[in-house]
Amino acid sequence: MKSMTLILLISLCVSMGRSDFAPCFYDNGAGSSNGNMGLFSISEDTSVGSHVYTLNGSDPEGEPVTYDMTFDKGSKEYFSVEPKSGNVTLIQTLDREVQDEIVAFVTITDGRNKVVENVRVFITDANDEKPEFLDLPLVVDVPEDAASGSSIYRVQAVDRDLGSGGSVTYYLQVRQNHFLWSHASII
Repeated sequence: MKSMTLILLISLCVSMGRSDFAPCFYDNGAGSSNGNMGLFSISEDTSVGSHVYTLNGSDPEGEPVTYDMTFDKGSKEYFSVEPKSGNVTLIQTLDREVQDEIVAFVTITDGRNKVVENVRVFITDANDEKPEFLDLPLVVDVPEDAASGSSIYRVQAVDRDLGSGGSVTYYLQVRQNHFLWSHASII
């Protein structure tokens, strides 16, 4: 009788017990605005305050879930998350030329189980940098007997943007030099 009572109690406990599985993020693939931000990229010219992504997932038992995002200690926090909706908002200005990716830890929890995933958010380039001349002299001396069409100076410039945004096109604008004209009238 003792062994039958013990089996009955174990059986009762197992049948009354509840499965407790961890929640999980949805994986909607590249370009999706729902999931864990695993394949997410953002342009450096995105306005602060913009809704940029929605963390999204579920709990196998149907329990409500909440979301969070943290960053390495000492790192700048670029995003904030609304815990219930999972809405992610940009809270800092981005600059790809300074930092081209952000490492964050996204969290989903059902109150008992918590899943934390490490994600890398890539910052894409916008054509926001001005080209800069290298070694630009203030004065170039041209010998008076320089042959027409000869090279007198090589100009170099760089643009820190990527792709076509980093291309530099040169224009030479010739205009009458006021200083030389006034010199000529003195002679």
